[in-house]
Amino acid sequence: MQDHTAEAGKPYPGERQTRLSGAWTALFVGIVTLVVILVFILQNLQRVEVHFLVFHGQLPLAIALLFAMVLGAVVVLALGAGRILQLRLVARRARHQEAEPSPRDQPPV
Repeated sequence: MQDHTAEAGKPYPGERQTRLSGAWTALFVGIVTLVVILVFILQNLQRVEVHFLVFHGQLPLAIALLFAMVLGAVVVLALGAGRILQLRLVARRARHQEAEPSPRDQPPV
């Protein structure tokens, strides 16, 4: 009998993750998400009264919820981008401090 345990973890040629396989996966997830959103919209067409700051009017419920979702996503993206920028600035300062020798590290003259 042959021992297959050594080869069990090794992928066959063409089996590993590629950019194209990732693109197909993303396309599939996007299409499924689009279908779910369309079903949601078609099932929630009743009109509701919406008041936001100085704006008010009537919209289909699904559209109002989608606007709320998009606004929430924009807020999350803005906060996330601000945090990433903050972390990059901290990392840049740390790199510059490591590159410049401090007075303590220099030998006395």
